[in-house]
Amino acid sequence: MSKKFDYADAVEAPRALELPVSRSAWLGNLLRDRVLAGQYGPGERILESELRSEFGLSNGPIRDALQFLVAEGLAEKVPWQGVRVIKLTEVEILELFQIRLALLEYAAERAALYAPPEILSQAPLVKAKIDEMFEVAQSEVNHPSSNRQLSRWILAGAGNRKLAQTWDRTVSICHIYIRALLTSANEARSHRLIHSLIDAIVARNVAAARAAVRELTIQTLDDLNIKGL
Repeated sequence: MSKKFDYADAVEAPRALELPVSRSAWLGNLLRDRVLAGQYGPGERILESELRSEFGLSNGPIRDALQFLVAEGLAEKVPWQGVRVIKLTEVEILELFQIRLALLEYAAERAALYAPPEILSQAPLVKAKIDEMFEVAQSEVNHPSSNRQLSRWILAGAGNRKLAQTWDRTVSICHIYIRALLTSANEARSHRLIHSLIDAIVARNVAAARAAVRELTIQTLDDLNIKGL
């Protein structure tokens, strides 16, 4: 039987967990990570009773944390049902990916133009982590495009904090659908496109970087059986 989570223990171990000021903010961030990691799927209820049992917190912080998810657009309040992870229609998913494409194309362009050498030097490490992810993808329900390693590297290279914040607040929910809906993927082509994108940014080839982002987005939507981009 697993040990019940103890918030006080976490406070005593700041190196293990970086805690915000309030318990509700800390729990909200933790639940956000769980949603993006696919631990709660689209339409799944997040029960207050289960959170009380797991974390030993009172109703106030738990409800504030759930409201944080709602404000982030990752969950919704349903009358008589509480809070559940947002569930979008196919049209809404497509619209979200259209926004994602526009932001990532621009971020890749900026990274190709302005990324400092210390960011570009991380490209081999990013590739290695992505290669490792593809190796385990066949045994796990976890499409490589859902990983945030690539987008974080590109956004760091773009050097625009507002762009990164807009990315996080606007398109994080895409990761839910990539993880939850994808049943089969053209992994070889996706793998190649990701490498092409990284190489284009390192070579400071703006046109190639933008083209790779678009091809990768189209491939991901094809894997999700969604057309119209």
